[in-house]
Amino acid sequence: MVEVKNIYKSFGSKEILSGVNLTLKDGEILSIIGKSGTGKSVLLKLIIGLISPDSGQIVVDGVDVTEFSEGEFNEKIRTKMSMVFQEGALWDSMTVAENIELALKIRKHLPEEERKQIISESLRLVGLDDVENKFPDELSGGMMKRAAIARAIAIRPKYLFYDEPTTGLDPVLSNIINGLILSLTKKLNTTALIISHDIDGVARISDRVAMLHEGKIILICNAKEMWNQQNEIFNHFIHGDTELT
Repeated sequence: MVEVKNIYKSFGSKEILSGVNLTLKDGEILSIIGKSGTGKSVLLKLIIGLISPDSGQIVVDGVDVTEFSEGEFNEKIRTKMSMVFQEGALWDSMTVAENIELALKIRKHLPEEERKQIISESLRLVGLDDVENKFPDELSGGMMKRAAIARAIAIRPKYLFYDEPTTGLDPVLSNIINGLILSLTKKLNTTALIISHDIDGVARISDRVAMLHEGKIILICNAKEMWNQQNEIFNHFIHGDTELT
């Protein structure tokens, strides 16, 4: 379980997060929605230790990691977490296999044969076969997304974080990626946190949905009940209403 407790974060004079409280429960898919620029990606980076909060606590599996140094975070927490970045963040100069192997560097003493097996198995799990020796620019957009997911699952993390996983994809490919997220969460017994603007996808695969607005979580609900909420801002957003300001 990941607990975000009263988190504040500013960059210069601009306050991005102003007292965020959120709990990611073991085994669930939790999606965070909200307008662009509201701090969703900032919140994600705080949780995975890429940046530090100004105040508040982040607790992972009962351990307060807020004041951890980078070394402590890498040693005690990093192996539990993987992230799929919005644009995939694959290295163009490396093959797909080499990109995935990067994620395995954290397991320093892993034999080469086992590394190859994990790479192959990770690609199989996302529906990619025989692409180990291809370069990212040889892949379609959907294949690149799946390769990025394969890299993220290579270390078999407890927590998988997705930053806009369907951005730039057509509806068919978006459905494929959303279905993949759902199936991997079940197959690998992971917990997923998704930042998304894909409202239909969120409704389809999430257990719960949270909305971040003006630096705070203003609503959390069961995904099955998201169309029946009384919060006006939330309803404007999920229906694509331009009245939301």
